Amino acid sequence: MPWIILSEDHPEKRHLRQDQSLMDAHVAYEQENSGLILAAGSTRTDDGETPTGGMLILDVETRAEAEDLFNDDPFTKAGMRTNVVMTRWYRAFWDGVQQF
Repeated sequence: MPWIILSEDHPEKRHLRQDQSLMDAHVAYEQENSGLILAAGSTRTDDGETPTGGMLILDVETRAEAEDLFNDDPFTKAGMRTNVVMTRWYRAFWDGVQQF
């Protein structure tokens, strides 16, 4: 069953998004785990310009698996994530199709 993870960028760590080697490591990590990631991306300000955090939808069975994937991400290891919300998601509709 899918897990959703929402997090905010730590106010004192937002500058880390400008670190190209960290960004490359983050993207590579997501690519390496693409078989477990249903969706991923940054949350943004209302104008769509400024990143404010991140969102992941993972296809794993347990909270422990979701936590491990999240905690091993280079952005998380660098201390960039805060105010993390992790919860199971019941997929009622997917791509316009009812799932139950």
